[in-house]
Amino acid sequence: MRSPDHTRLSAQLPAIYQENAVSFAQVDAYLGLVDELSHAVVERLEDLLMGLGPDAVLRWPAELPFDAGADALLASYLAAYDDVAAWAGFVFPSSWARDEAGLTRRREFLARCARLWRRRGTPRGFLSWFGLYFGLQPSDAPYLLEHFTAPGPGLTGLPYTATLFVPSTSGFGAWTRRAEADEFVRRYAPAHVRMRVCFTDPGVFEDLAVLGSAPVLPENPGETDVEVYATAVEQQQRDLNALLCSVVSVVSHESGVHIHECINEGRSTDRIGVGLLPTDPEE
Repeated sequence: MRSPDHTRLSAQLPAIYQENAVSFAQVDAYLGLVDELSHAVVERLEDLLMGLGPDAVLRWPAELPFDAGADALLASYLAAYDDVAAWAGFVFPSSWARDEAGLTRRREFLARCARLWRRRGTPRGFLSWFGLYFGLQPSDAPYLLEHFTAPGPGLTGLPYTATLFVPSTSGFGAWTRRAEADEFVRRYAPAHVRMRVCFTDPGVFEDLAVLGSAPVLPENPGETDVEVYATAVEQQQRDLNALLCSVVSVVSHESGVHIHECINEGRSTDRIGVGLLPTDPEE
């Protein structure tokens, strides 16, 4: 049965409205115009639940004829997902292709958007949204370091600052992709936090214990345990400060800025980035 929870508006009026049958029939007919609209919305929501579920790809939209074709089917789903995303005040990024793969990403976002919105503004929520937005695998997940967790005289002495370490994998090789990540941080990072983005070599953190678990003070600690814990915290803070002041973004040669012909391709006068400049005026 369609929309079993839908109740006509006239049925929700106080009983006094039903004492006069003629008047109630007029009110019922008038409110019936709104009922038609609300009932259509409820049915639309029911269709979306089927369209967002695991078996969505097995379902043919009711408004399409069976001979509409694959392109019409894809367009119908994309239009429906755009409508639902608008309810959350979100527009799908242009980098999400309008194909089957992009449809899957849209479906995943809509299935998780309520949870993402509840956790927005938190480090965990920000990282989850970043990974979903850029389609990252768990192994390529970025690392968010809030500077207040490593107080010290260096960079981390600034309040309300953070650094997002993004593994410089093939997914962020193109400049446009990096620019999109920067724009994502500007748009979705908490407004009171200044966050910088650092694209790093994925191998930087493989043996970097500083990004592991923070020191933990055992239950019922003794004097020695407290001293060991304090020493470990101080060491981690020094390591984090050193990391923040030393790690720089990694840009591949292919993604760099080249003037005319690249020196690696045989041009002898292009010394930019090599430390040498042409000295012969004729060159």
